Amino acid sequence: MKYQYMTGVAALSLGLGAAVAQAQEYYYLPPDAGPTFRLGIGPSFFEDGRITQFGPAGPVPSKVDYDTGLAFDAALGWDFNRYVALDFETGFIGAKINNVPGFSSDNSRLYNVPFLANVTLSCPIPHTNLVPYVGAGVGGADVVFDTDSFSDGPDTVVGSENDVVFAGQVFAGLRFQFTRHLSLDVGYKYFATADPTFTYPPDSFNVGFRGARTHSVLAALRFDF
Repeated sequence: MKYQYMTGVAALSLGLGAAVAQAQEYYYLPPDAGPTFRLGIGPSFFEDGRITQFGPAGPVPSKVDYDTGLAFDAALGWDFNRYVALDFETGFIGAKINNVPGFSSDNSRLYNVPFLANVTLSCPIPHTNLVPYVGAGVGGADVVFDTDSFSDGPDTVVGSENDVVFAGQVFAGLRFQFTRHLSLDVGYKYFATADPTFTYPPDSFNVGFRGARTHSVLAALRFDF
């Protein structure tokens, strides 16, 4: 009886050991998996926009011309392997308004603060430190219109207002892998938002713009942990 009991215990131990080993193998992370952090900066070129509303008048057929702007982003994410990664990105994409026919614009700027979930697909080139990549992201943006004076003559708005709208982006680039933990990304990003509307007190005076359409060229340091 004692022999049978010991045999049963041994069999159970072997079974549990095999199950644990299988579970460990199942949850084993690939060598390239792990958290990542990225910081990028570069110029941003805004496509011409339009004023969609200025007060109660409704649509206004005025083109908005922007100066060259600045893009900055920061992202925290996870590499599932060397080919697929997810991250959450925020940052800043903004520019000064250069000219709006029919309006006077004194130090008026539009800022976009995105919050986006990105998917990145990478394709390492064998026997090199080069990694081409493409990706896309969706989410939203907190858009800020800040002006010292923006006027069509009869009406003038002053100060800062914001609106949260839908946003998305696509991007592509080339990564230079210096070490296992440090690389430099050089890439292009197209970013777009839905149309924001800014409401100024005291009489709910609405100022609307066509959403941002920007083309940015960024250099980014990427850290793999």
